[in-house]
Formats: sequence, structure tokens, C-alpha cells
Amino acid sequence: MDGLMVLLAVAGVNFLIAVPGADDIMLNYQSLSFHDVLALRAMLGLRPAPEFEEWLVRMEIADRQGRIRPPNPEAPRLARLAGYAGGAADAH
Repeated sequence: MDGLMVLLAVAGVNFLIAVPGADDIMLNYQSLSFHDVLALRAMLGLRPAPEFEEWLVRMEIADRQGRIRPPNPEAPRLARLAGYAGGAADAH
């Protein structure tokens, strides 16, 4: 986790962009990843924005306590998504 990200969060910044895989060592640019944001929330006892947290629950990504659920390939939404992506699950 980036130390600057922690300092910003402690200072009250409430919006960070996380785009994994976009590091450029030559330009001294390193992106945040989604697990960095999750770790930061856990470390500081923070929750997502209410509307985003409700979406996470509705999409079965998080539980009502804000914890990210492990992926369940049998979940209807995930199975449908796998079907759209050409996976083995039925897309109907």
C-alpha cells in the first residue's frame, strides 16, 4: 500500500482512483489497485459511500457489514456475467 495514499486518507481525502496494472516506473507513476483501497478502508475503519455500498450489496459483492464476499461462481449474477464473457455458464 502506498504511504501517500494513507496520508491522504488520514487527512480526509475521500476519493481515490484505483486502476490496477497502470504502473510506469520510468515516469515514476504508480497506480493504486482495488485491494489497496480495501486494505485502507479496513485499516482506518472506513466504509464506502452509502450509494456505492448499497450497490455492492445489491450486486452480491459485499455483505451488509461492508465486507467483500468471496466470489461464488454459482451466484446468478456472476454466472450470467460468465456467460456474457463466453464462460461455461449459461447466459440466459
